Amino acid sequence: MTDQQIISLFHARDERALSEVSARYAALCMRVVRRHLRSTEDAEECVSDVMMKLWQQIPPAEPVNLEAFIVTLAQRTAIDKARRMQAQKRGGTAPASLEALGDSLAARETVEDAVHHRLLTAAVECFLDALSDDDQTIFVERYHNETAPRDIARKFGLSGVHVRKSLMRTRRRLKAFLKEEGLL
Repeated sequence: MTDQQIISLFHARDERALSEVSARYAALCMRVVRRHLRSTEDAEECVSDVMMKLWQQIPPAEPVNLEAFIVTLAQRTAIDKARRMQAQKRGGTAPASLEALGDSLAARETVEDAVHHRLLTAAVECFLDALSDDDQTIFVERYHNETAPRDIARKFGLSGVHVRKSLMRTRRRLKAFLKEEGLL
């Protein structure tokens, strides 16, 4: 089943959408979540929360790339859960409730936000296409796949310094490019 078919199931409020997403993306979601949460139980709970948020957010959200949407949602959910757990350890509960409120407010994406997001995505893709194969691979490994620089270096037989410098230069060029395009 394609991502568009899955999104159509969400729009039809068909619960098969969740089983399709779970079958297709649960392992990826778990990998993303485990980067932020140590406990397997917390990670499993977080993946369940991601599925619930997907059900709540599609519709009205219209993800262009379902995988990226799920990964972003998983990251945000895991980070929020880790912060809430850290706040509980310190005895604080106010930041956690403010973060939960922030999530519900941030979920209401405006048309302008959606248009800006699409323009930004297109600009970044254009920028990545103009990069050398090495720079593009390193950048995508780091920021899309969330691979640590030392792991990238090991994977491609490069030095850690080379990877970090490449990432720094590429970030600077991306920032300049986005400013030129009027997106920053």
